[in-house]
Amino acid sequence: MAETKTTKTSTKFTEAELKDLKDLQIQMDNVTIQLGQLSLAKINLDNQETLLNKQVNDLRAKEAEIAQRLSNKYGKGTLDVESGEFTPTSEVNN
Repeated sequence: MAETKTTKTSTKFTEAELKDLKDLQIQMDNVTIQLGQLSLAKINLDNQETLLNKQVNDLRAKEAEIAQRLSNKYGKGTLDVESGEFTPTSEVNN
């Protein structure tokens, strides 16, 4: 069996082809950077959302505490926050 030899000759890309490849690489790098920035922004937003959810929960607990304290002091009723006027609810005993 005869052995075949292949000779490899190098070929140069044209300037236009090289420019296309370099431009593509730059675009890919830019998109990769933007994706990284977006990921960091999402992490920051997640952290901010967690903090705000904690604040809401803390405020709800404080609201419940104040409502309980005022209910113990004044009884059940309604409060006009603007005027500060409290109207007790009349309880009907059967």
